[in-house]
Amino acid sequence: MAEHSQHVAARVVAFVCDGESRIESVSAEQGISQLLTQNQTLLQALSAAPSGSVPLADRWAEMVQTGSGFQAEVLVQLREGEQPESMMLHAQPLRGDCDAPLFLVTLCAGLRVVMSGPDEVARCRAVLNTAVDSIITIDSQCLIASVNPATTRMFGYDERELLGRNISMLMPEPWASQHDEYIRRYLETGKASIIGVGRQITALRQDGSTFLVHLAISEFTVRQNRFFTGIVRDLTDLEQVQKQLLQSERLAAIGQMVTGLAHESRNALQRAQACLDMLALDLQDQPEQLDLARRARTALQDLHRLYEEVRSYAAPIHLEFRECDLSAVWRKEWENLAAARRERRIRLVEAGPPEIPRCEIDIHRMEQVFRNIFENAIHACGEEGCVTVRCAETTLEGRPALSLRISDNGPGMQPEVRARVFEPFFTTKQKGTGLGMAITHRILSAHAGRIVAGAAAEGGAEIQLVIPLRSTVRRSG
Repeated sequence: MAEHSQHVAARVVAFVCDGESRIESVSAEQGISQLLTQNQTLLQALSAAPSGSVPLADRWAEMVQTGSGFQAEVLVQLREGEQPESMMLHAQPLRGDCDAPLFLVTLCAGLRVVMSGPDEVARCRAVLNTAVDSIITIDSQCLIASVNPATTRMFGYDERELLGRNISMLMPEPWASQHDEYIRRYLETGKASIIGVGRQITALRQDGSTFLVHLAISEFTVRQNRFFTGIVRDLTDLEQVQKQLLQSERLAAIGQMVTGLAHESRNALQRAQACLDMLALDLQDQPEQLDLARRARTALQDLHRLYEEVRSYAAPIHLEFRECDLSAVWRKEWENLAAARRERRIRLVEAGPPEIPRCEIDIHRMEQVFRNIFENAIHACGEEGCVTVRCAETTLEGRPALSLRISDNGPGMQPEVRARVFEPFFTTKQKGTGLGMAITHRILSAHAGRIVAGAAAEGGAEIQLVIPLRSTVRRSG
């Protein structure tokens, strides 16, 4: 598995028990198992957390009878005189060459992401801390001896596809090829860098995709057989939040820089504009020079517009939600673009129910969305064409929403263009900053909505918007 910098603290201890929960072996490298092993059985050393609804003894008996593992929050007194500590218990049958049935029990505490950040990261961390982790046990030959149900969900394999297979099947190259040699060296020398601690690594799913996980490994020996247990936590959501935080920080820096630049340059642009206006008065009888002055004036206007669009893209988005008729918003923006359609035969067609539910949106921001989409559609239509808005009720993450499909009958977008249409500064036009659709994407995200670029049935381009009817956020940036 690919190794990343260590950002996670964990404490893991593993036990091998018989059917009565008597301890046959324990991984003692964590220094927390002495008090536990003083009890006759493991269950006598544990008590269910207050949130537990089924007694541990009943769940253990069910596991012995059915062979299905379980997970529970338990209270464990780790040291004499200390208050019991909450730990996560994972129990499952251990498959191997032993004659009598054995069961693997892993207790884990402190498996958490250690980092600081805004509320978004804290919320993500809380979600991750309550997730069900993958637990995998391998023998000294690196063959998988047991997995829990979370493993099959996380990696996409059935249990029978994993048992008896080499653990390297869950690792990308080149680490998959090196893993057996690493275990062999550890068994010979006893030197390891990951056993007993937590670490971020890269794992491999059945479909070939890789993802970031946290791995904590514990070692134990039972009846002269050595085993290793790994607890795997999927950090995909956390990685995405970290990327979003980094993007927000970059945008804030860009916004601050561009705001200062626009402020300092505004006076200079205005002076240059005034000079060109005065120069144009002296060049009325010199058409070629007058045309050059006009081009310079247009270039200054384009530069000022670029400053404003970059500032608009990078600035935080603060929404003011109001209930309104969404169709009135897009009709208003279509009329505002009458100048862009002058001397061109382009019409707007609406398809859908005669009345649509009212939405809670930021009207000004949604006007920006429709203006950017309509401008692109008008440009694609050329001298004659049709822009169609199809509206339908739908749901988004279980909430009522509106689906809007805005299409044109132009040449359409190539797949590589569709993949990049929302990237900042990407444009296929000769003129333009390439920020219009990037701003549109940010506005839809701030509304907890969705925007997707695709191909229209009539052959042109299509932009689909999905907008919640009721706001779930009041401010977003």
